[in-house]
Amino acid sequence: MKFFKIICALFLSVSLYAITESEIKPSVEAATKNAISILKDKGLNNDQKADKIFAIFDPFFDYKQMAKISLSKRYDALSHTQKQQFDKAFETRLKSSYVDKLLSYNDQEINLKEHTKPNDKRYWLNGEVVSEGKSYPFVYKFYDAKERGWLIYDLDILGVSIVQTYRSQFGSLLENGSFDDLLKRLESVNLPEDSK
Repeated sequence: MKFFKIICALFLSVSLYAITESEIKPSVEAATKNAISILKDKGLNNDQKADKIFAIFDPFFDYKQMAKISLSKRYDALSHTQKQQFDKAFETRLKSSYVDKLLSYNDQEINLKEHTKPNDKRYWLNGEVVSEGKSYPFVYKFYDAKERGWLIYDLDILGVSIVQTYRSQFGSLLENGSFDDLLKRLESVNLPEDSK
């Protein structure tokens, strides 16, 4: 499962401007190549590698949208302050969950393939990780964020959504606790997903 986390960490784009639909695949291809070069650079320590890679893809990763989806209808019930707290905690958790896996990259082959469009506002870029002769499919899920361009809001690995996995975990936690309890767990306690 380790190389799947590498894919999560490679939600990338090389440019700092909003990408159009036609630019999605070439941008991700170029960015993946760039990120792998960073990971292979022996002149950088792990913190430097992580900082450089997060700097590349942060403008194209819609953490707020992911946070909102992960809480479903519960998100709308939060106050403005609570939304800000959760958005920040979610982004921090997502990054910290994948940084070690990102840095464990070990020459796995990453291939981007055809795309599908479930509707006019969604663009799913299919790909695969090839490791030890086996192919493992994944899907980068983009949505049309209008003036911000096309942004990634989820990733499917072997048909399993990362955001939906968090949504299930958060739902279970909120059934037995408060929003403050969830926030504390996000900030300090490992969730089941972190150990996979």
